[in-house]
Amino acid sequence: MTETLRGTPQTTDTRQEKINAALDAIAYLEQEGRYDEAIPVYRDLVGRYPDDVDLLFQMATIMLRNGELRESVAHFRKVLFMKPEHLPARANMGNVLLLLGYLEQAKEAFDAVIDVEPNNRNALYGLATILIKMHAHAQAEPYARRLAQQVPNSAPVLALLGDTLSAETKPEAAILNYRGAIRLDPTYVPALLGLAKLLIMRKKGDDALAHLSKAHDLQPRNADVLVAMGHAYVLKDNMSSAIEYFELAHACEPENAAALVHLSIGKRKTGLVYAGVSHASAAWHLAPGNKQVGNALGAALAAAGARDAARDVLTSISRDNEFSKETTATIKEIEYLAEQGYERPKREEKSSIDTALSSEEAAEPLEEPAEKLQEETNETPTEEQENKSDREQEAT
Repeated sequence: MTETLRGTPQTTDTRQEKINAALDAIAYLEQEGRYDEAIPVYRDLVGRYPDDVDLLFQMATIMLRNGELRESVAHFRKVLFMKPEHLPARANMGNVLLLLGYLEQAKEAFDAVIDVEPNNRNALYGLATILIKMHAHAQAEPYARRLAQQVPNSAPVLALLGDTLSAETKPEAAILNYRGAIRLDPTYVPALLGLAKLLIMRKKGDDALAHLSKAHDLQPRNADVLVAMGHAYVLKDNMSSAIEYFELAHACEPENAAALVHLSIGKRKTGLVYAGVSHASAAWHLAPGNKQVGNALGAALAAAGARDAARDVLTSISRDNEFSKETTATIKEIEYLAEQGYERPKREEKSSIDTALSSEEAAEPLEEPAEKLQEETNETPTEEQENKSDREQEAT
């Protein structure tokens, strides 16, 4: 305390000065990404000043950057309770919810931001990303275009716009955006991957592998890159290499249903039909009712000689994706044989490996609910039906 000329005390250690001093002391920790060391300081400050909205927002943001998502979103909710008009908090909460997989809630958060601030970059990027994940690419495109108008020289933004175009009837425009993103940042993996997928669709396996190899060097444990590399090798009629990359993808991301489906197809095509059943069954547990997964499991069971079980799987959609007890027992028996290293003698296939991959979604996780696969009949799947199923799976 010091006396002023008027004789009243002058307070130097004010509340805000204390907060600012503490934040200045840990600023270097944040700059160096040492969030684990900064967060305890924030907790202490928030404990002493729980009504400070800005302080609470900063702590929630640091937690978001540090991957403490659930605690982060809880603090963002507190900020919005105290200050509903806090747009940065609402946008960041959308980011957290997106990372947690709560797409609808994240979309609501970003929509609320866009209603007030139509050109908010964070919300535009988040909305486009969510709509792509919901397979609503046409709805995502306007948001990505608005963002690209604001930041035309951003590799992530151009790649995002490419993603919105690639699933529609605009592959040429998508390729231009991916190439633009790569020119801006040759190390941006989503652009390398997006371009490679389109090249695979066009049956340009060598060109796709050139981009995928760069992406793999940058992110060797990226499951989507590994699955795409498997598809590229299928195009080159190199099934052994394709299986190797599908296996790597599965090892890196055990719950990637796409990797399991294509691993099942590859194993079955090389005569390891019991292993094919095991992989397809694992994919079914991750994505029950998915059309691709059901086709893969049904075809693998038929190849293993379990034709009744195959028919049961292919018609399970009419029973809420439930298998009979006999089918479940058959699958478990085959899985046991596969674990023990046993295999059914290889049988001759009528069709060779179809190397055409005609859909971008070939390298994406399988999220769509299953459609009706086959009407209930008294007949088991024929050889022609099995091969048609194979072609459908490899095309998607």
